[in-house]
Amino acid sequence: MAAFADTLRFVEPLLAHEPTHVEGLRLRAEALDAMGDIRTLAAYDAAAKAADAITAHDLRAKRALAQLKMGDPPGALESIKGVEPSSVEGRLAEALCYSGAAALGFADPAVGSAKSAECRRLALQSGDTGALVIASWAQAAAAHARGELHGSVWADLLETQHVPHLAVRVFDGHLCITQRFLYGAQPYEKVISFANALAAEAIRLGAARGHAFAVTLRGEAKLLSGRLDDAEEDLLAGARLHRAIGAATGEALSLQRRAELAMHRGRRDDAWALIHDALDVARHGDIGFHLLDRIYGTRIALATDPDAALEEVVEGENAVRGPLETCPGCRITFAVPATVAAARAREFDRANDYEKKTEWLAQVVMKLPAWDAALDEVRGHMASATGDKRRARECFHTASSRFKMAGHPLDAARCSDLAAGRTQP
Repeated sequence: MAAFADTLRFVEPLLAHEPTHVEGLRLRAEALDAMGDIRTLAAYDAAAKAADAITAHDLRAKRALAQLKMGDPPGALESIKGVEPSSVEGRLAEALCYSGAAALGFADPAVGSAKSAECRRLALQSGDTGALVIASWAQAAAAHARGELHGSVWADLLETQHVPHLAVRVFDGHLCITQRFLYGAQPYEKVISFANALAAEAIRLGAARGHAFAVTLRGEAKLLSGRLDDAEEDLLAGARLHRAIGAATGEALSLQRRAELAMHRGRRDDAWALIHDALDVARHGDIGFHLLDRIYGTRIALATDPDAALEEVVEGENAVRGPLETCPGCRITFAVPATVAAARAREFDRANDYEKKTEWLAQVVMKLPAWDAALDEVRGHMASATGDKRRARECFHTASSRFKMAGHPLDAARCSDLAAGRTQP
């Protein structure tokens, strides 16, 4: 039920009475992990120490994954050494640890590929659709690390064409990693061509989820490259196609992108209605960790008044917590607008904290041209808030140039206006 705070409230008296209660220690560690609490690693250590050897390996795998998500890939790889989990859940944590570290450039992609492939086989055997989402996420991360993400998506289309319910879950697991097709990793015309080919093959195979995925990806590429009319057509179709097959994740993403599109056109009332719908649909799914950051990030960007934007930041902080609701890659979609909002509201402690997170996410996790440009824009807002107008102009000018090179004309124009003083930060 995701009532993690309640779990802690019930478990703490138990552990006060019996400090080595194995199940209590496990529950405490998993609840803290789900809440993103800094005590998570120590809690897993205590639980593993009290557990039997088999359970201890599963808990150590979860600890390593938590360490990775906290921003310490080298430490996570050190922690996972010698760990041999046996449960599906433990092996998924191990696979995602290796795959995630490989995607960040810290581990051998071959290891992550082998671990995630085995986990997906186990997930399919168990019939656990939630496990299948995570296994697909790990496999996509490993494919990205190998430079073979396009081929991985294509293979999943062919593999799941006859099992629609599995196709929904497999493509749900791709949501985060396939965002790396975007944000300047390659020219948008190539992304659109790939999406066209994938959509055509999906139609030929009768693979509804693959078709919906391809149409939405094409709409996202058109949106980011400034082709708003074409993007709107695809995103409308993407939402409709996902809704028809009960794919809440894809529908929520399509709605969130349509809200961004409406914002670019100055239709803020429409944008607010769409982002409310996106949040409602996302809450009916079970992989909010790839959706909620970008939804709340759009809400922050929509709030033009500094105080209202800061309220959206606070609401997002309270609503999006822990690995069930956020992930290392998707977090940047919240951190960037949160930094800007906090800077505009002169909340400098919060702004400095988010700026550091944005820098790490842009330079270590994402490593994509458009997010580098976003970091420059963030720095421009920070400089403007502290009264350093010259540095603010320099940062906005650099951001504009980088956005232009990444193929983001709308973002480039916004930063150009900020650099020239045509609009105020």
